[in-house]
Amino acid sequence: MKVLNCAQSRELEKRAVASGISYLQLMENAGNAAAQFLKKQFQFSNKHVVILCGKGNNGGDGYVVARSLSEAGALVVVVLVQGLPATEISRTMFERLQQTNVKTVFYEELPEQVEQMVSSADFIIDAIYGTGFHGSAPENMTSLFHAAAQAGGILVSLDIPSGANCDTGAVEGACMAADYTVSFSTLKNGHLLEPARSFCGRVAVLPIGIDSHLIETQESTLEVTEWKHAKSIIRPRNPESNKGNYGRLLCVCGSEGMAGAAVMSAGAAVRCGAGIVDIALPRSIYGIVGSRLAEPVYTLLDRTESGTITETSREALLQSLGKASACLLGCGLGQSSFALDLLMEVLAHSKIPLIIDADGINLLAQHINRLKTAEVPVILTPHPGEMARLLKTTVRDVQAHRLEYAQKFAFTYGVTLVLKGAGTIIAGPSGAAYLNPTGNAGMAKGGSGDVLAGMIASFVAQGIEPYQAAVGAVYLHGEAGDRCAKEFSQRAMLPTDLIQMLPKLFLKIERENTAEPLTR
Repeated sequence: MKVLNCAQSRELEKRAVASGISYLQLMENAGNAAAQFLKKQFQFSNKHVVILCGKGNNGGDGYVVARSLSEAGALVVVVLVQGLPATEISRTMFERLQQTNVKTVFYEELPEQVEQMVSSADFIIDAIYGTGFHGSAPENMTSLFHAAAQAGGILVSLDIPSGANCDTGAVEGACMAADYTVSFSTLKNGHLLEPARSFCGRVAVLPIGIDSHLIETQESTLEVTEWKHAKSIIRPRNPESNKGNYGRLLCVCGSEGMAGAAVMSAGAAVRCGAGIVDIALPRSIYGIVGSRLAEPVYTLLDRTESGTITETSREALLQSLGKASACLLGCGLGQSSFALDLLMEVLAHSKIPLIIDADGINLLAQHINRLKTAEVPVILTPHPGEMARLLKTTVRDVQAHRLEYAQKFAFTYGVTLVLKGAGTIIAGPSGAAYLNPTGNAGMAKGGSGDVLAGMIASFVAQGIEPYQAAVGAVYLHGEAGDRCAKEFSQRAMLPTDLIQMLPKLFLKIERENTAEPLTR
């Protein structure tokens, strides 16, 4: 699903106008689309509606909504929050409004009266700022925003809640907390990025007469993952195939005290269909992991008295690396000198895609420039804390700039970056990114990330292009989590439940893929 920032939205409208539709008609269409959406949801006869209009084109959309709801029998008051309209097309819509029974008032002249009307309204339409807003709302509007927040009526924002940044999702001051946000033509970044996402309520994307081909071909740097991305990485199996056709994954994972990470990551990899999974781990935890996972083969590693890897184990590791089609490193690996040895050996000798997670990322943060010399595709899967270590900043800073930092890092180092969290971002080396809508707070448990890393690595080992493997795996991981939450509750669900839920998802995909030719 296409997602646009402010500049890309303006470019789309510019291209639409060049194709033959006027800006004025787009505004008329947008306002009417919003009003029609609301009239399908609610009954407006004799309902009190207050429409807060800014001086720009967002306010112009509000004037159109006012006309339409008034015609539906609503008792509409338009509040000129910033004075008279300042753009040509919004002035035209304001003039048309004068031919109706809609009452208009200036907020600056009657602030207390306006705030009282807002407090008692059945519906509040927020048309103050549009997608071009940045910074914070002026202090003289604070009490108006507060009145809207405390009101009992339904609050609907046009385009994006006023006070939220369309491009970054930042909310630096007062912001309208919408029950519904009506977006035109496409989603915008701010609908998906926190904290703005939390102010949007239910988001509806409405067509306003822009040709679908123009929307599809509009340049964007963000899309939303969908079921189709999951389906695209689950390829039908050849009846005459064997395990060698489905890749060999080397998992360099686990350490004393963290054997479970190896179990979960490799278990997920096996479940996702890799032909052979080879787990390289310390000999001391083989009994724990081997008793839980019968399907993999094992490369057992020993360390010297000083804690480094023995020469025999180094040779065994490199031999296993040479046989593999992808390598996952880091889940439960620890941050010892032994773990650092493993990372450096793999980075120096790998001829296959690398998926680096958890402690692998923490170790890599101390040698970040090694990424620039990597000659193979690399996928990193940090949570915000690990991302902060990579960037030498704070978690708070990372969370405030999730999309920006993910895209910049992926582009700078030529990697695929999976920045985990609410709305996981998958950024590719080109600078493009996907935001994932699946998943829930029940997945905020140790081990969920190990499962995701194993899933991504398994798909890469099977020959799926790394960026697409990450996009599809993240969606499936979240979808498995959503199903687990419904079956077990968010509180009780476990990371291992995610692995057990995967067969149901794969079965659904296989059935859909089998049925598709019959429906054509």
